[in-house]
Amino acid sequence: MVKQFELITFDVYSALFDIEGGIIPALTPVLQEKTDTLSFFRTWRTKQLEYTLINNSLGGEYVTFRTITRRTLDYTLDRFEQSLPESQREAWVDAWDRLIPWPETNDVLATIKERGYAIGLLSNGDRAMLKALARLLDTEIDHIFSCEEAGYYKPHAGVYRLPLKSLGLSPDRMLHVGTGPTDIVGAKSAGIPCAWSNRRNELLLDQTCAPDWEFPDLRGLLDIL
Repeated sequence: MVKQFELITFDVYSALFDIEGGIIPALTPVLQEKTDTLSFFRTWRTKQLEYTLINNSLGGEYVTFRTITRRTLDYTLDRFEQSLPESQREAWVDAWDRLIPWPETNDVLATIKERGYAIGLLSNGDRAMLKALARLLDTEIDHIFSCEEAGYYKPHAGVYRLPLKSLGLSPDRMLHVGTGPTDIVGAKSAGIPCAWSNRRNELLLDQTCAPDWEFPDLRGLLDIL
């Protein structure tokens, strides 16, 4: 059977990895008891993504994802009136390199590889951060595409076109698997076929950029590949 796609790329935060499950256990023992740890983490994550969009819009110097992660952590600590030593702040930033894969991640990746597809990571993370996470997966990753190489963050079209330029692929030979609504809109706007692992049953702001497929977790991929 002729395969429709040559390359399957995955969002890392959070198509392959459970970022809340990986980060919150590091926060809970340290934050003051009165602090809602989930609210703390979601504020941090929201500001992290907001900062990437601001960095895109300013059109100036590219700020690395690790730097953004640290700056937005400092913001969140101030907002929640928490004071932590430098060593603890750096440890929490380092925790983004030690996330937990979703329960089905390794089995799905292994099956896709067995079916003859190349696998790539396509993410906002710095290349060093993505390489650290790739080592936590049971299946070897063929390609890593970092926003660091594009000089922009998602949903800039240049990010999604990194694999096309690097591997000489036409857009229809690549499938991107995303989780966040912004990631889906970005891929579709760049002309890339897209599958949405929609764990939280989220909605799109722009229905003209609807994904080609949508399912509740990564297992849905095995029905289309």
